[in-house]
Amino acid sequence: MRYAAILIVLLFVVVVYWLFNRRHKRAGSPKTATASNVISMDRHRKAKQSSTDQLCSSCKKRNGKLIFYAQDNGSVVGLCKDCKAKAQKKDMLPL
Repeated sequence: MRYAAILIVLLFVVVVYWLFNRRHKRAGSPKTATASNVISMDRHRKAKQSSTDQLCSSCKKRNGKLIFYAQDNGSVVGLCKDCKAKAQKKDMLPL
């Protein structure tokens, strides 16, 4: 009778330990996850090379280089050299 009681207590301790260990592993971060916050720079460089010229915010023409200005309402516009006079008339701040 004593051996049966000791065996039941020992079995109960092993089950409690196993359940606690299992819950503890679930609460931690999974180690088999493949998702990452790291961005490949090769992919970024290729996207940068293949991009086309940007559109002017005013005349909508494609230009290689835009000058960016801040408007009074806080928005940012990119203007070409031809539209630079419009930005100076409106007293926009160059960024």
